[in-house]
Amino acid sequence: RDNPEGILFRITSCIDDTWLNQYISLMDKTHFTALFKSMNDVSIERGRGKGFSFNSIIEFRSALRFCVRQGFINNTQFEALRPSDFASDYDSREHYLSIKECQLIWANVDQLNITDRNKVILRCTMVFGCRISELCKAQKSDFDLDTKLFTTQRENTKGSLHSIVRPIPDDLIADLQYMKDQSPSFKHMFPNRDGDHPANGSSVSQIAKACHQEIEGVSTFRMHDFRRTISTHLTDAGCPLQFTEKLLGHKMKGVLAIYNKSPMLDGLTEWVNRWVLMLKGE
Repeated sequence: RDNPEGILFRITSCIDDTWLNQYISLMDKTHFTALFKSMNDVSIERGRGKGFSFNSIIEFRSALRFCVRQGFINNTQFEALRPSDFASDYDSREHYLSIKECQLIWANVDQLNITDRNKVILRCTMVFGCRISELCKAQKSDFDLDTKLFTTQRENTKGSLHSIVRPIPDDLIADLQYMKDQSPSFKHMFPNRDGDHPANGSSVSQIAKACHQEIEGVSTFRMHDFRRTISTHLTDAGCPLQFTEKLLGHKMKGVLAIYNKSPMLDGLTEWVNRWVLMLKGE
């Protein structure tokens, strides 16, 4: 599994010591019911957002199922219970930024009270519509400034299904070259403060907060909302769906998924450049 430490923390942070010392083999359905209810209660008490305990229960059930398959435990009483019986999932988000908000952010990136690294991450996220994790894990070799291509390696994509190739517009070349020059011996493009490690996700998530706090006219948003933003506005501008899907790194569906393996770079380059012009208000 990706990020096993994070999954372990998510599960155990919702379980109090009494339950952590309980033998699985001695639990029946009523015990699992009490445990899952307790996980939701503990999560709420600790100020976790809606959906945290829901996903914790899902991850815990997944771990238990693995143990059953491997023969470590025989107890399957938990299978009859659903996470939704005890907790609520995150609300699906429909928020996206207006063109005006995007233009305000783009015009004021340099004035934000954030690090140069985070300024470049912000611009890349706005242009590519990529996931933050794709940038945090990216290495310098993934950014070919000669051919102007940014490749997200398969292992760094959601589900590790396929690599993603995106054209780099001229407006990002100087920023990306600057990041490469800042730490010549490092392999990561956006290293953490403590060395050649991927940028910390919690630090990067503060970029959106700085935008809506420091730029008048920008509402509260999350970095992930840029994916919905770019898809919405490019579609409204007439961009064919296959190009927005390729840019976002979504898996193609139907016949296209089977036969069309083209990176569609010519079309992508055209629409990425048009998107940058929209961001600049031109």
